[in-house]
Amino acid sequence: MKRMDAQQLNIRKAVMLWLCTAGYMALIFFLSSREKFGFTLPANSDKVIHAFAYMLLGLLFYMSLRASGARNYLVAAASLLACIYGISDEIHQFFVPGRYASLGDVFADAVGALTGSFIGSFLKK
Repeated sequence: MKRMDAQQLNIRKAVMLWLCTAGYMALIFFLSSREKFGFTLPANSDKVIHAFAYMLLGLLFYMSLRASGARNYLVAAASLLACIYGISDEIHQFFVPGRYASLGDVFADAVGALTGSFIGSFLKK
């Protein structure tokens, strides 16, 4: 009976983590859909924002995959998923008036995703 409860708990944890990951992706999409934020950023500071945003996404993907039972290549898989989402976000921004797609942003997303995935690998398992 205890094993069943532990499995149910793990399933609940995995579902909750995937819901958090999807919710965070929706937040990124929403913010990318906005033309203006009411303030301007210093030059290239958006790269730091992209890196931090995708660091969290990489970490969330890592935790979600691990909770779902994945054991191999977690850093690579989580980073790849976050990078693919970053590329899709830049494509999305191409169609938003007042926003621009940028390879520099994709690079910052990738650095952040890889960093977040590595952080996940060092957290308590």
